[in-house]
Amino acid sequence: MTSKSLLADLEREGKLRRQPVASAQLEGLVDAARRNFEAARSLQGQIDEAAFKLYYDGLLQIGRVILLSAGYRPCDGDQHKTTFQAAGEILGPDLEDLIRKLQKFRIKRNDCVYEPTGLLGKSEVEAIGRTAAAFLVAVKTHIGKTNPQLELFKRFEG
Repeated sequence: MTSKSLLADLEREGKLRRQPVASAQLEGLVDAARRNFEAARSLQGQIDEAAFKLYYDGLLQIGRVILLSAGYRPCDGDQHKTTFQAAGEILGPDLEDLIRKLQKFRIKRNDCVYEPTGLLGKSEVEAIGRTAAAFLVAVKTHIGKTNPQLELFKRFEG
């Protein structure tokens, strides 16, 4: 299935809708993600669950940048799942493994929020940190190719 057909399917199912976007909205999401990643790094090793959630929120915000820059926004009850699914389609099949990791982190984040059991370990926080860095590089590359006039990541250091 091509990106366009999956995105069309998600739109037809009411999971995505078209939305024009202003660069200020994208810049706000990127800046919020940057702050979340910085805060996560500062908490990592001290309060791992909070660091994990901050990394996750940053990942979600960067995922929304991809959707919005393509003219979409999620609008169903599974916005996080839809965001990562659609972002994966927009970014392409080379990032399939990365998107699969994001979906696993989404489930782990839900467990942390709705059924906290204290099972989040140092290795999981390190893994989401590495994934956040890889996702950020992929998104920067994609935006640089598709919308080079957008300088969204000039203040983002990682």
